[in-house]
Parts: sequence; structure tokens; C-alpha cells
Amino acid sequence: MTERDALARDGGIIKPRSKKRLFAVAALLLGVYLVGRATGIVDQVDIPTVRRVVDAAGGWGFLVFVLVFVLGVLLQVPGMLFVAAGILIYGKTTGYFANLAGAIVAVCASFTMVRAVGGSALAGVRRPWLQRILAKLDDKPIRWLIVIRLFAFIAPPLNYVLALTRIRFRDYAIGSALGLVTPMAVVTMMFDWLFATSWMKAILFGP
Repeated sequence: MTERDALARDGGIIKPRSKKRLFAVAALLLGVYLVGRATGIVDQVDIPTVRRVVDAAGGWGFLVFVLVFVLGVLLQVPGMLFVAAGILIYGKTTGYFANLAGAIVAVCASFTMVRAVGGSALAGVRRPWLQRILAKLDDKPIRWLIVIRLFAFIAPPLNYVLALTRIRFRDYAIGSALGLVTPMAVVTMMFDWLFATSWMKAILFGP
């Protein structure tokens, strides 16, 4: 009996309950995307807008920046936009910590949203290669999260996929926080250098 035959006899590649959860997650993400487009939020969010909102918040600016970062990522606005805004608003050092806080909360919020709807749906996918990957992730979750974040940064699709595995939120949060420290430093230095160039100053602030 082939693997395909065995899976078919056992109910298919995906367990019915897991399949329903995956469809629910897909509907959720599509709904969030459509809301962002329909309301115009995604198109209206840019660096000057983020800066105006944070400046208007006064002493609450740091907290507002983190919240805007999180909401933007949930609405699938590119996270790099907020990283760039953080450097422009706070400078290299404070901007680094503002961006790191925003990124950590954002990836945790994405995880929580998808896990609440989809549970650990990927654990119900009957594919040996996927089960082997999940087993390694289960064995050393924090170590693997650190490595993954070094290459994938805050990519929303990664957050969604990880939320659908068996990984615990605590391990996900710790691994993501530790894994984001280095790439955020690299991105911060890159933007700091970029914003110091004369041609970028002319684009951002005029001649």
C-alpha cells in the first residue's frame, strides 16, 4: 500500500477538523486584508503619517508608536515602513528599542490572532516531511525561532505558519524576541546610514 493510499484510507492528507481550522484562518486573513483595503488604511499609512500621529500623542508617543506598529502589521502593512519611521522619529538608539518593542509585540499579536482561530491545525496535516519539521521545532523551539528570525525577520506569513504549529506561545515569544535583536540592529544601522545621505534627506525633507 502506498503512502497516498494509506492517507486516503485514513481520511486524507489533512484531518477534517484541521481542514476547517485552516479554512477559518484563510477567511480571517482575507477579511483583515479586505478591511484594510476597503477603509483605505493600508494606502494612507506612510512615514509622515506615522510621525504626525506619534508627535500628536505627546508623552504617550512611544506607546502609540508601538500600537501603530502592531496594528499596521496585523493589517498587512509592510513592517519596514514602521522601522524606518521609528528611526526618523527617535533616532538610531531610541528608535532601535522602539522598533524592537513594536516588532516583538506585533509578531506575538499575529501569533495570538491566528492561534485563536486555527489552533494547531498544521499538526493535523499527515505529511511525513512536515511532521519531521514540526518534531524538530517541538524539540528545540527557542533555538529554531532565533535562527528563523535571523533570516525571515517579522514576515507575517511566518507568524501565521508558526501559530498553526504545536509551539507554545511562551517559547514563540522568547525565541522571537531573542531572534529579532540582531536583524533589527542591522536594519537600524542600514536606515540610519540611508537617512544620513544627502539625496534621501532631499526626498524626505525637501531641498
